[in-house]
Amino acid sequence: MYLMKKIRILFFSVLFLLAACGGTEEPEFFAPAEITSLTVNGKEAELDKKDFSLVATLPTTTDFSSVILSFTIVGEGVFLNGEEVFRDQTRVDATHPLTLVVKNGRSENSYTLTVRNTGLPVVRIKTPGGREITSKTDWMADASMRIENPDGSLDYEGTMSIRGRGNSTWNYPKKPYALKLDSKSQILGMPKHKRWILLANWKDRTLLRNDAAFWLSRHTGLAYTVRGQFVEVEFNGKHVGNYYLCEQIKIDKNRVNIEEMEAGETDPELITGGYLLELDTYYDEVNKFRSSRFLLPYQFKEPDEDALSSAAFDYVKNYVTELERILKDPEQVKAHAYEPYLDVDSAIWFMFVNELATNTDFFSSWPFEGPHSVYFYKPRGDKLYSGPVWDFDYHGFVPTYAKQWAGADKTLYYPALWGDEKFRARMLELWEKNKDTFRELTDYIDQMAEKIRISEEINHQLWPIPAWQNENGDEQMDFSAAVERIKKGFTDKWTWMDAHLTDLK
Repeated sequence: MYLMKKIRILFFSVLFLLAACGGTEEPEFFAPAEITSLTVNGKEAELDKKDFSLVATLPTTTDFSSVILSFTIVGEGVFLNGEEVFRDQTRVDATHPLTLVVKNGRSENSYTLTVRNTGLPVVRIKTPGGREITSKTDWMADASMRIENPDGSLDYEGTMSIRGRGNSTWNYPKKPYALKLDSKSQILGMPKHKRWILLANWKDRTLLRNDAAFWLSRHTGLAYTVRGQFVEVEFNGKHVGNYYLCEQIKIDKNRVNIEEMEAGETDPELITGGYLLELDTYYDEVNKFRSSRFLLPYQFKEPDEDALSSAAFDYVKNYVTELERILKDPEQVKAHAYEPYLDVDSAIWFMFVNELATNTDFFSSWPFEGPHSVYFYKPRGDKLYSGPVWDFDYHGFVPTYAKQWAGADKTLYYPALWGDEKFRARMLELWEKNKDTFRELTDYIDQMAEKIRISEEINHQLWPIPAWQNENGDEQMDFSAAVERIKKGFTDKWTWMDAHLTDLK
């Protein structure tokens, strides 16, 4: 024991002398270099320690070319492009992801910092003098619009006129708008046109109902479906939330592709088309009539009110009168005598979309019994076609309406058409061929929900839905629960329809 103790003392004495003489170096120990927190313009960035990433989500109005970083670290310093940056109030250009290198002696780690808004295109609108839009009838001219892609690149810039739009929706806190560009332009990949719409979707907790119904329509045989994209909107420098920028339903080669009628046209052959008609119990257009037998509220959307001749007006009214005379006669219905007047397939497709969406605007009891936002169009020398579909933010995809007809048993001409065995057979044929495709809507809803998830959170903070506003039944839910609910509303209705289509007689 004594010998071993002497050996240990001698060993450590030698180590001490070697160290004193520079014969060995004491090892250095450093804590791993890391960023423990980082803010961008005062907003805490999300830190993922596993993949060394930082993500900061800032308001849409942010100038991403000049943001301020502040951070805390374990280490000696942080470097950007080889230059050390200050730990507080460092201004940088963050229009593209940045690589931040933190060093601590011999230890270093690289972090990727991404500064973003919501990942959606940004629409920046300026009005003359920064004025508010207060009218849904009078256009405000000399406004401008700039649209930036999510990566900050320019998609569109130009001048336009703007006004409010909508019936009940114009009275909500978050307003919808109609846009009229000064020249036809392509927007966000959608074909050129002057007329566009910004849908507010205020009472839709998911923001997805209209877009989901348009997806259904695109997977039918309907000739045209409105195109649209979710965007962030800024008015005169103020962020006003998530909107759906979409096409307005118009006669055009890229929209309802039928012949336009010359203003004041009276030629008997030329006034057979083209017409864009809306059936709506609000009944607020200038040129309109109620049909004689079904009492449907027909309104002329095109030709415009100052372009429609009395001869053209009378032609459509007489055409509808003859169609309804046939449909009121069960024997003529069974003989398919309506077919030269009404397109069968578009009527069926139109019904499928509205029913699968549980759309109560398909048949409404307010302000009067009948349809809301139902469109027909008539090409020259051709029959009457159903569509395009429109307006699904009210009672769309609601589970409580999933086990009943939204309107197929009581609206428009459907109750008469069910009297034709041929019509019913065609309906069942189209359903069987396409029903599995329709079921894929739930995957699409999940995809779009993820795309707008950041945006909807900010939008909901800007435009909370009060407790009294409970028309869809999901207004007080969180976003994920509301999304699951509309998916359930759709799948429940799909299942119910699959079992009950044969009941329509």
